[in-house]
Amino acid sequence: MVGGCYRTGGSNHQYSDRRMEGAGMKKLLIFVLLLVAFTACGQQVFYKNQATLQWDAVTLDSAGNPFLPTDVVSYDVYIYDHVAGVADPQNPALLIAVGNTSALEQLIVFPRRTTWAAGVRVKLTDSGANVTVSPIAWSYIVEDADGIAGPFLYSPFGTPRKPQDLRDKGM
Repeated sequence: MVGGCYRTGGSNHQYSDRRMEGAGMKKLLIFVLLLVAFTACGQQVFYKNQATLQWDAVTLDSAGNPFLPTDVVSYDVYIYDHVAGVADPQNPALLIAVGNTSALEQLIVFPRRTTWAAGVRVKLTDSGANVTVSPIAWSYIVEDADGIAGPFLYSPFGTPRKPQDLRDKGM
């Protein structure tokens, strides 16, 4: 006994250091694994049959006057099969309604394999609960599309590949 303390052998001290090193490595490994797991969870998965349509906020009426502070603006999003066409692209009864949102984007899940047109209209509700709507702006109309990206349609699935290795089997 030295100074009221028991002296332990050097081998126990080294064993204790190694245990602490091992515990530190385990903590580091757990931290790295958790970091990888959280990073993987934060990634967004995009499927071939989905797209996100975005647009700019509408803050003025057709006469150029700003909306009133009590007005509520939302957006109706529609799609239709552009290959089959539609008799009147301004008639919502003939279109597929995707949703109504107050955001400036909408995730679209396309129901089948074809080429799709996407459209948005403004739905304005005033303080008296009167609802007015704008004409539908379509993605393929030059005046309605982004000036840089230009008009577009969605073909989320692509077309099938053409057959390969055609040959004659004989008559």
